[in-house]
Amino acid sequence: MTIAELQRMRAVGPAGPDDPRGLPRPRSREGPDGISFGKALQEAVESVDAAQKAADEQVTAFISGEQENVHEVMIAMNQAQLSFQLMTEVRNRMLETYQELMRMQV
Repeated sequence: MTIAELQRMRAVGPAGPDDPRGLPRPRSREGPDGISFGKALQEAVESVDAAQKAADEQVTAFISGEQENVHEVMIAMNQAQLSFQLMTEVRNRMLETYQELMRMQV
């Protein structure tokens, strides 16, 4: 068996492209909703950033006297804090998973 035959079998399987013993075809980079993982992650970070900016604007408005309802300011601050904490936990889990994958022996 030559290297070219092995590469063909690896790509399409011993009996052809529909052979279940062949390696699975790579999936597209998009998820089930048509959004790639990187794009979804970018949108999540932008959402957290927007929540932080909205909370900062509410605090500034409250200090300057434009906003009188302290409850709305506190709610915006808590929403920004929770979204940041969630983003941090997701990042930590992703790093742990990556490190675990790197420790695996092939």
